[in-house]
Amino acid sequence: MQLIEEEVAAERVSIYGYLAGVFCSAPTAESVRAISQMARTLGISCPEGLSLNELEREFMDLFVVPNPRYVAPYESVYRDRWLLEPAPVTEPGKGPAPLAMARLLMGESTMAVRQAYLQAGVLPEEDLPDHIANELRFMAHLWAREAEADGKAPALGDLRQRFREEHLLQWIGQLREKVAERDRLGYYRVALEVAEAVLQGDAD
Repeated sequence: MQLIEEEVAAERVSIYGYLAGVFCSAPTAESVRAISQMARTLGISCPEGLSLNELEREFMDLFVVPNPRYVAPYESVYRDRWLLEPAPVTEPGKGPAPLAMARLLMGESTMAVRQAYLQAGVLPEEDLPDHIANELRFMAHLWAREAEADGKAPALGDLRQRFREEHLLQWIGQLREKVAERDRLGYYRVALEVAEAVLQGDAD
């Protein structure tokens, strides 16, 4: 039984590691094959025959270079709002303008993500803590730590489940929808569908 648990943990570490790599670096032949294989296993239709050059341009446009197709891959952008002051009244007889809400980087959810990292004794090595790649990489880290603990650290499993439910599953669907609107090739939409399916199935 322990052998099966170790195999499951090793598989999860590998899957989350591949998924994290998809959203933090340009595609490679290996990562494209991995996503295609995971998609087929999950019954998700995946575009075929795309060149690495095409996918690299798509990656840059969607997640790196500011442009009309850019999609912010940060949890706080989808979950945190900052209450702004109402606009001043400029016409007699009109009341104050309604309060506006702005999307916010490094908001409360970012701090909560950072706190989860600290609880596990790690910090992200690059980018903001709530970047989708860092959150997926953290899931891989927790699975690896659980396997090393050999069932003797139940708090790690509790943290993994809380992080999955209170963070990743709270916003990955919105990220997927936004990417689907702007992804010309379909590959990154599929990658997010795969990631979401893995997270939804990642229960004790």
